[in-house]
Amino acid sequence: MPMLGSLLFAYGLQAALFDKPSTPAPAVPKHATPCVDGAAEGFPCLNVDLYAHISNAQLGGGNGNDIWGWTDPDTGREYALMGLTNGTAFVDISDPEFPARLGILPTHSGNSTWRDIKTRGYYAFIVSEATDHGMQVFDLRRLRSVANPPTTFTEDAHYDDFGRAHNIVIDVDSGFAMAVGSRQGTVTCNAGLHLIDINNPLVPSFAGCFSDDGYTHDAQCITYDGPDADYTGREICMASNEDTVTIVDVTNKSATVQISRTPYDGSRYTHQGWLTDDRRYFLVNDELDEIQVGHNTRTYIFDVSDLDQPVLHSTYIAAIAASDHNLYVRGRYAYESNYRSGLRILDLADIDAGNLSEIAFFDTQPSSNAAGTSGAWSVFPYFASGNVIISDVSAGLFLVKPNLCDGPEIPTGLITNAAGANQIQLNWTAAGAGESYEVYRSIDGCGGAEELLAEGISAGNFLDAQVSGGVPYGYRVRRRSADGQCVSDYSNCSAAQTTGACTAPPQFAGIGTAQSAGSSSCQIDLAWAAAAPRCSGPAEYLVQRSSGTSFDELTAVTLQDGLGLTSYSDGSASHGESYAYRVRSRDTANGALDGNEQFLVATPTGPVGNGTFHSGAELGDTLFGVGSVRHIGWEIVSDVAFAGDRSYFSTYGDNACLGLTSPPLNLTPGESAVFSMQSRFDIEAGWDAGVVQISTNGGASWQTLTPVGGYPGTMNQQNSGDACGFPNGQPAFTGTDLSWSPYSFDLSAFSGEIQIRLLLSTDGGVQGQGWWIDEIAISNVQVPGVCDADVLLVNGFE
Repeated sequence: MPMLGSLLFAYGLQAALFDKPSTPAPAVPKHATPCVDGAAEGFPCLNVDLYAHISNAQLGGGNGNDIWGWTDPDTGREYALMGLTNGTAFVDISDPEFPARLGILPTHSGNSTWRDIKTRGYYAFIVSEATDHGMQVFDLRRLRSVANPPTTFTEDAHYDDFGRAHNIVIDVDSGFAMAVGSRQGTVTCNAGLHLIDINNPLVPSFAGCFSDDGYTHDAQCITYDGPDADYTGREICMASNEDTVTIVDVTNKSATVQISRTPYDGSRYTHQGWLTDDRRYFLVNDELDEIQVGHNTRTYIFDVSDLDQPVLHSTYIAAIAASDHNLYVRGRYAYESNYRSGLRILDLADIDAGNLSEIAFFDTQPSSNAAGTSGAWSVFPYFASGNVIISDVSAGLFLVKPNLCDGPEIPTGLITNAAGANQIQLNWTAAGAGESYEVYRSIDGCGGAEELLAEGISAGNFLDAQVSGGVPYGYRVRRRSADGQCVSDYSNCSAAQTTGACTAPPQFAGIGTAQSAGSSSCQIDLAWAAAAPRCSGPAEYLVQRSSGTSFDELTAVTLQDGLGLTSYSDGSASHGESYAYRVRSRDTANGALDGNEQFLVATPTGPVGNGTFHSGAELGDTLFGVGSVRHIGWEIVSDVAFAGDRSYFSTYGDNACLGLTSPPLNLTPGESAVFSMQSRFDIEAGWDAGVVQISTNGGASWQTLTPVGGYPGTMNQQNSGDACGFPNGQPAFTGTDLSWSPYSFDLSAFSGEIQIRLLLSTDGGVQGQGWWIDEIAISNVQVPGVCDADVLLVNGFE
């Protein structure tokens, strides 16, 4: 049974309909269907055609997970390498209308929801979360001639210094692989970067570790050729470390160095990311923010031109709510696999200005675009043919062809000159009839944040008559095709400065911090770095607020205008309500207001004191999250709930160890705490099980708790083969009880800081539906209290 629910596509077509000469038998499913009127064979789409779709069952069984591609350097043939619960499937996709199933390489040990594949040269390197799996090595040249496909392959080599790993990363230039999230075995590297020399691929050897920042979920590792000259030629890894982007120099394998560690506001689970081709930006997907915060799909864009000091450049927010999982960049496009919304392709042409735009998609899960972790797992966009492969947890392999513009030629010859007071003239070489031009401008010369100034220009010249005197401006031009669908890359940047009145706004980065004061009177304290006037100044500030978790220009209220300080305290907010704050600067001499869109969200609470922590998985609740080095398994669902609209759901998969963990909480001294919850479950009786555990040392170790009245069942299997390693005879939630029932656990024996974890452990074979939890409460803990709103603002204004 698929881990996260299934969406099955039964085509019922006969192989004879697609009879075409080929040594390997072609796949049966429908294929070669263009995207017309927003659909291809029932799959929603835009600018992406469907070549073929092969179910997981046809690939070799189990659920789908990761995917990678390989192009034979000698023959040019293209292959899809797709991970399954029980192994790795190989498909020849050189003729995209007739993909040929070649066979499957079985897992080295047990089955697992998680498998990951990368290639270098003629070899594939495969890891899994299955116990004792290690790293498989497979010679891809064996795919050139398969006598009786589909066949069962054997591995060519095996590396066993670790047992389980979440992912494998390869620097193809240096010849080193990095297993990440490795556990179990002789060398685990604290689940960080486990470095392996694969220059002799059939004899991989341990090379070193990076373990200083703990668990790494995924990474991209390259021999660096980006804009930071300090690291040219160094072996650099961009690691996604659950709540940070951590950059590591692994050149010296025995002395790896952490270059930087960058957290960001809104992080819930830093899952994966990829560099742009110029290495200036690192695009990151956070797997849990859509689920836990409730906003739409969000892509974080980091400026990593200085590896020592990355900064969050901007965020892209999609029009739908699906959770994002993996993304890859090729040229000017990012290819995102966003679970229930499938493949989404973003245009990066305006990334310098912080703008991305969705230009194409193919939705592998038509039934829903909601947040959640079922659907498209990953995507591979690097074939020379331009074809793209997508893996879907329940629906299998999709082979698609995006119809993306190469774009008109880049405009040339851009020159800018002062043209009198407050005017700058632009001239460039014009080209094809019917094409038009767009002009982008950045204040403070080239290199600043660019904004679209004018579009629809038919000639090769433009007069900018709205500039400030005494301030440099940078300009770039783009060419748009006659049909308006394709646009070129940017021209060179040309800068100029002119005379006239100084009318520019101050240089200002926007609001810096927003946080609750934690006082009895509701108060949010705001602060920011001082603006730098470009003209005579001085600067003053406009402070605005809107309700909710995003800033709404239409409903925003002004808290203060003309403020001369770099801080402000808002005492008019109500307890427990979220507010978005924005601050802009104004030059007091010329009245020019800057246009920054930076905002921060804060919620006022009172002083911390004794109370009850509650989490019902609802929007606004403090949520439980993934609390171990295991990949996300638990999710929040809205189809089953004891109270409210949502509950926690474990999902289900073979050989899964899935933990749902509370944030750290402090028990109130002298009081007896109780953990309580509502529970319903369908868990394979006796072989799979769930328990509640407690940690008093930050998650370093865990102790299993017993509910009042005992657990409803016992895990009595004899081989101790479940993923979490529960002992035989472990009392637990096991079997089936789909009615909501209350359970409580006495915590009076514990003190200080604690964490609670709900842990589901499965073996292979039979699967149940899963475990649902709602209305979690922990009494007598230190929680933020209630604050009272004041009718007067703290700064003294009504």
